Amino acid sequence: MADLAGAVVTSDALHTQRDHATYLFGHGAHYIVIVKGNAKKLRAQLKALPWKDIPLQGRVKGVGHGRSEIRRIKVATVNNLLFPGAARPSSSSGGAPTARPARPPSRPCTPSPA
Repeated sequence: MADLAGAVVTSDALHTQRDHATYLFGHGAHYIVIVKGNAKKLRAQLKALPWKDIPLQGRVKGVGHGRSEIRRIKVATVNNLLFPGAARPSSSSGGAPTARPARPPSRPCTPSPA
């Protein structure tokens, strides 16, 4: 890969892997990853953080995918996370849909022949 020093690499949960983080961190890159069930210990560690005590640092209201939503963002600095180079976990919560238009099927449903 090209010089990664100072670059910010984002990825989905599939790439939330220690080897990927070690590579990026070792080449001077920053990373943002999504933590889901494939990183059980890290997810448990993040869920145990005192998110209620961390001040809200951003709130965005918008419309996406046919619904109105509010996103709240919190960021903390933590030592000893179970992931190479990780120190700034964040939490983003989206609101429940408040309005979603009904979508008719693209074509009438017909039973398949038996």
